[in-house]
Amino acid sequence: MLNINVLYIYPKIMEINNEINLFRIVDNNIKETLVIYGEKQITNYKILMINTMSGEINTICEINESEIESFIENIKVKDIISQKDLNSMEKYILNLTIY
Repeated sequence: MLNINVLYIYPKIMEINNEINLFRIVDNNIKETLVIYGEKQITNYKILMINTMSGEINTICEINESEIESFIENIKVKDIISQKDLNSMEKYILNLTIY
């Protein structure tokens, strides 16, 4: 049985060492996570996703600070949680055309 939690961190975003955590998708069965976070660039945030099971880091997009809330809302309304497992969710997020 799939036991997934989506933990939204926003609006408690704190920038630490030029990075912000946006949210996590946690599979409680296998104790692995997809972490969506941003790295501060000169004028934008580069939004990345790390899969804690594989250690792989993928770039999702680049957005400016004013678009962070909109980015999170767009992810929330997508049908991510209906995917069959964490790997499917990762592929689904990477295939989203958000911006």
